[in-house]
Amino acid sequence: MKNLYSSFNFSKIKLSIETNLILFVILTFLISRFITYFYLKISIDPYWIYGVWQHINPKYLEESLFSSLLYFHAQPPFWNFILGLGIKFENFLPIKIYLNYLNFLFTLIILIYSCKILKSLKLNKLYIYFISLILITLSPSILFFENLPLYAHFTCMLLFLIKYYFIKVYEIYKIKYELLIYLFSTLLILSWSAYIIYFNILILILLIPLIIKKKIVLRSILIFIFFFVLGSLPSIKNKILFDFFANSSWTGLNAAQSTGYDRQNWPLCSFGKDNLDKHNLFYKNLLKKKNYTDHEMLNDKSYNDLGYIYKSKSCANEAKKFLISNFFEISKHKLQRFLSVHGHLSIDFAFKPSNWKIIFHTLEELNYNNLFKIIVFIFFIANYGIYLFILYHSLKKKQKNHIDYFVIINFMLYSYLLFVSFYGSTWEQERMRYSGYSFIMISTAIIFHKLLTTIKKN
Repeated sequence: MKNLYSSFNFSKIKLSIETNLILFVILTFLISRFITYFYLKISIDPYWIYGVWQHINPKYLEESLFSSLLYFHAQPPFWNFILGLGIKFENFLPIKIYLNYLNFLFTLIILIYSCKILKSLKLNKLYIYFISLILITLSPSILFFENLPLYAHFTCMLLFLIKYYFIKVYEIYKIKYELLIYLFSTLLILSWSAYIIYFNILILILLIPLIIKKKIVLRSILIFIFFFVLGSLPSIKNKILFDFFANSSWTGLNAAQSTGYDRQNWPLCSFGKDNLDKHNLFYKNLLKKKNYTDHEMLNDKSYNDLGYIYKSKSCANEAKKFLISNFFEISKHKLQRFLSVHGHLSIDFAFKPSNWKIIFHTLEELNYNNLFKIIVFIFFIANYGIYLFILYHSLKKKQKNHIDYFVIINFMLYSYLLFVSFYGSTWEQERMRYSGYSFIMISTAIIFHKLLTTIKKN
């Protein structure tokens, strides 16, 4: 009996410390969401499903998902494709619940891949799960956007995935990692107009050190071309049907609004509906009144109306000239806006989840408290400053490892987002910054790890 007892391998029935911690984080996440959904009643407000500019009218999606996406020129189509699928199955599952489940899944993916990223950064297991618990599971920003029916949470998840496969491809090259990076970057391009079709060129540039080292130039160029064309399909469609080459027809209006040129040529370069019928007719004549130009969704005075293409194209070049001639003055305002935005949490957004203001009224009030603004501002600026110091040391290394390359790539991807969000838009930078939440999580973790390592050495 004693021999039987001693020979029994208890390790087979004991969970490892790592598994225990993973289960703890996931269990905590599930408990937190059970509380927020069923007790606090935080959920998606149905009004915002159809009450935002970027969404196609549900009537069109229900009638014909294909033609709705075909004639939708205002934004890239992929998020509306996801929305359209939910509308198609609304008889089986209400659209609000569909989006709640979908966003819940996106958060779970963010949680899992944040742990994977931190593991690849060689963080201690306990630190990994502590950071993921605090910065993902218990993050008010994550919970906030998880309960909004916008593409912000989806694009946030895509950036987590892109960054994970970047660190993996530099750690040990596999073609599937390279393909997955381009797949997720292309989905990003097809979901949000801030990520223009040329974003995949940045992805290619970030892969160049690896491409040269592994001598895979031809294969990588072919992969890039395939995904570049895939990300450009809406632009090609828009050129054929509407005579402009971009994934979104708002680029000119966004540029005018961002630079302040809209005030120089108001109301033509605004998102207002003044003279929209006149602009619609002019552009319809320009397209030689082809049959499809009479489609209801191109003539309903929504932001997908043909008149908005005319407005946007009319203002695009002038807005660029205005930016060039007033670059320093505009940049000064952008810097002021940059500093102001970093005094707020990402929850500083006009749209709110159901019951959010009631349950989190204290947090909402804190977000406008001057002392709290200073604390938030110091956190962001200190984070950026220390990360730049770490970045400098990674850049100057002659023999870079996968973590050094990742530090550089993380910075470049976030810099792109900050640049387009401030120079390509006037408002909603808090929401746009949220899509880059992966940078805040990663940079905080790297800084935390460096500080602990330094303390231990001393």
